[in-house]
Amino acid sequence: MISVVIPTYNAERFMPALLDSIFRQAVDDMEVIIVDDCSTDDTVKIAENYPVRVIRSDRNAGPARARNKGVEAAAGDIIFFLDADVIVLDGTIREVKDYFEKNPSANCVIGICSTEPLNRGFVPRYMAMFEYIHLIGRQFDRVSVFAPRCGAVKKELFLRIGGYDENYRGADVEDFELARRINKTDGIILNPRMIVKHQFADFRQALKIYFRRTVMWVHLFFREKQLDNAGPTSPANGIAAICAFSSFPLLFIMPYLSAAKPAFLLLTAVYLASNLKWWNFMRKEAGLLFALKALPLNYLLGIEIMSSAVYAVLAYPFADKDTVPG
Repeated sequence: MISVVIPTYNAERFMPALLDSIFRQAVDDMEVIIVDDCSTDDTVKIAENYPVRVIRSDRNAGPARARNKGVEAAAGDIIFFLDADVIVLDGTIREVKDYFEKNPSANCVIGICSTEPLNRGFVPRYMAMFEYIHLIGRQFDRVSVFAPRCGAVKKELFLRIGGYDENYRGADVEDFELARRINKTDGIILNPRMIVKHQFADFRQALKIYFRRTVMWVHLFFREKQLDNAGPTSPANGIAAICAFSSFPLLFIMPYLSAAKPAFLLLTAVYLASNLKWWNFMRKEAGLLFALKALPLNYLLGIEIMSSAVYAVLAYPFADKDTVPG
């Protein structure tokens, strides 16, 4: 049986499209569990119009705790996690069921986000395509990341490794931390036939999210000593971010220091080479103008990511190693 587990918090604007997309492709032996994290809008009221089980949290404690509560209540042996701000593309739930039936030894599989986000705008579309191209190359292969916006895991494994770390209060890097523990005992497979459309951040939201998650990811790296082999946190993107961060101050130094210009040109060349794969993909998918606009955005985000990483390194000695900042 598949138990679809969805944490919600003030998600009323997303619920009809999400639940319609789920029940349009319902399979036998499926239940849908909504774990509401003390919403103050009509999230629960809308959900109750569908054949779902609604669990109301007694306090607002974040998606990690909500997902754990959903798994505890689930009757299924397969847990299919979804975020509230997605819609599930046709065939995805059937693919989850078929995948585990055809691969009985498999314990964990994740899907992928469409290159077309739910929301309009240049930045959301850039982020959707950026994530897609950094995952699709690992299709049907083991990956180091687990994405609960579209990820399935056997309940037995999830409970055996202890579920999500509830010290994470926000939508932070709780999925990366869980993936580290899954990979110590099993493997996570990327199945590109499991697809959702996701609501991606705009520019202002991206700056806020990238700062917080970069700090937490760096601290997680110091604890686990593990890099990622897929997704936006893969090493190639780290190299590009370092080049952007290092080259930026050289723009202001070049008029005064002759050695700054060749250094800037070298860093820029490495930056462009590191980004060539995703840039070519965007050029083919969205056109040359879109791809050209994507480069300065990626450059700015790279500077922000590395600034956040520097802060994280400096802050780590003072962080409480027994807890996770929330």
